Amino acid sequence: MRLFLASLLLFLGGGICWPASTETETETETETETETVAVVSQITDGQPQAPTAFSSTSLNSATLTSSPASNTICQTPSFRYSSFSYTQETSNRYATPLPTFTSTKTYAQPFDIVSSLLPTGLTYTSYSLNPSATQAGQYGESAYAALWATISYSSTILPFSTTVSPTPVPTSELVFPPALYQPCLSSSSCLDGYCLPADFPWGVASSAWQIEGGLMLEGRGPSQLDTIGALPQPAIGGANDSVVTDLQYLLYKQDIARLAAIGIPYYSFSISWTRIVPFGEVDSPINQPGLDHYEDVINTCLEYGVTPVITLAHGDQPLHLQFNDTRFPDAFLYFSKQVLTRFADRVPIWVTLNEPNINFQNYADNHNILMGHAMVYKFYKEELRGTGKITLKFANNIAIPQDPTNSSHIEAALRYQDFILGIEGNPLFLGKDYPETVLSTAGINLTSLSASDLAYFNGTVDFLSIDPYTAQFALPPPNGIAACAANRSDPYYPTCVVTANVQANGWLNGDESYAYAYLTPQYFRQHMGYLWDTFQPSGIAITEFGFNPYMEYIRPINAQRYDFERTTYYQQFLSEMLKCIYVDGINIVAAFGWSIMDNNEFGSYEQQYGMQLVNRTSPGLERTYKRTMFDYVDFFHSRVQKQE
Repeated sequence: MRLFLASLLLFLGGGICWPASTETETETETETETETVAVVSQITDGQPQAPTAFSSTSLNSATLTSSPASNTICQTPSFRYSSFSYTQETSNRYATPLPTFTSTKTYAQPFDIVSSLLPTGLTYTSYSLNPSATQAGQYGESAYAALWATISYSSTILPFSTTVSPTPVPTSELVFPPALYQPCLSSSSCLDGYCLPADFPWGVASSAWQIEGGLMLEGRGPSQLDTIGALPQPAIGGANDSVVTDLQYLLYKQDIARLAAIGIPYYSFSISWTRIVPFGEVDSPINQPGLDHYEDVINTCLEYGVTPVITLAHGDQPLHLQFNDTRFPDAFLYFSKQVLTRFADRVPIWVTLNEPNINFQNYADNHNILMGHAMVYKFYKEELRGTGKITLKFANNIAIPQDPTNSSHIEAALRYQDFILGIEGNPLFLGKDYPETVLSTAGINLTSLSASDLAYFNGTVDFLSIDPYTAQFALPPPNGIAACAANRSDPYYPTCVVTANVQANGWLNGDESYAYAYLTPQYFRQHMGYLWDTFQPSGIAITEFGFNPYMEYIRPINAQRYDFERTTYYQQFLSEMLKCIYVDGINIVAAFGWSIMDNNEFGSYEQQYGMQLVNRTSPGLERTYKRTMFDYVDFFHSRVQKQE
């Protein structure tokens, strides 16, 4: 079985040090053969014959022979008997908790100094949802209740209503699972010397709407995602618990304590816009409990030695304020100023928007997206004078030509990338207009950017942030790209690219998940190379990546904990990340796995990406580490250099 697994892992190609010559290959095979001894039989006319007789010399002194059929140098095995005994293959090993911070680095001036940057005369208040509220006024309690009037939930009852105090993580929870089989011999020898700097940011990620719950708690206003949250969920018996989800809004102290206990140093999360500005509008009231909550989340992170990384908006914009609204840039800046002035002194990395390159309604919305992002960037750098980093996250499952020798497939792959990344990457990184492939598509709702826009947008990202979950193949549509691009009724318009996960020879490109992600480490370096060479950023941060095994949610709990597919995904992708750095010369500057725990995947609890389980049948919503989290931590602890 070990030899079979070795062959399978070699086929998948993750973290493998491929031999450079026949001699090297022979040495590798020789070492592998010493691990397992098997009887070799000859096959004649379909019938197995008696094993060939070998000398009684030991395997260490076995001779190498050449196979006449393949000219491959083979080792001659030596059979011998010995007394049998069971051996212990595993031993208990415990996670190393994080040390608490002895001092805190600042990235901007504290709020009491920069508060003068905010408008004067603002109202700081709190709201409590009461459908029968009668308090008058544009932003009174009745107006707040009216925000929620069009959204209904099957239940708004929470299992508890106050922030939960953390309890120590039991030592029994911190025992590492059995070690994974290593695809490279001698403890991943093909990656020896491939280290990460001591200050390399790595950790896990989440987003407010997907994990917090408490949607109507302490004055939060409704967001665009709340309309999805009203759907019933088969994974939880048809009930709807979007109001609850993982309830990190009240369990954040315990969740942060669990990160520290297992040794994860960074936590990337988002702030709910409508918890801070319930109405979403410029000059509308600021919700003080929302500010107080995130103040304590950040301080709790620092208390446990966890560094926060914050996204300002992860798809949960205010209900009536979408990207196509011309008010969006100013409203986003208004909200962002409240957050940045208070918290920028303790947060080293900020993300303005999550994956806006795939979440707009019309291509013309990109102008508002770019403007809102750039305005926040310039406020942070020029007015707040923040010394941390600020970026914007892109979604991209890279398109690879299904047939790399076919020019039309290459054209399709590049066109796909232009539509997904070029529309925002060109102005932000290169100071260039939207790609011509996009602008020249007949009837597309997009016009060229002005010279002043390009000057304003260019350079407003400190590094490129990407969510590279998987790879896919690209090929032209049946009628060809040109015909499709000229025909708005073509089913493949406007991208005019067919994507697939099946190779030309009929094989999948990798192990299939329960959604779009496939285990495709063999394309990871191409993906990073495309980003690096096309946009030439100062660095690339992997801000989300992860895997949701097929129907994991129906498996027994122990099977869900031993999530082999997910941990294989991470180990192989991370090994390829090291090769990007050391073989390809690409500056990878951070990595955050998705997600800290199973969550609400935009209306689905069946899609499980979490490194922890959540017990949704228990009132306490207890979390349990999965194997992946241990192996993920182990990878970085073995690669990140120690602080001097």
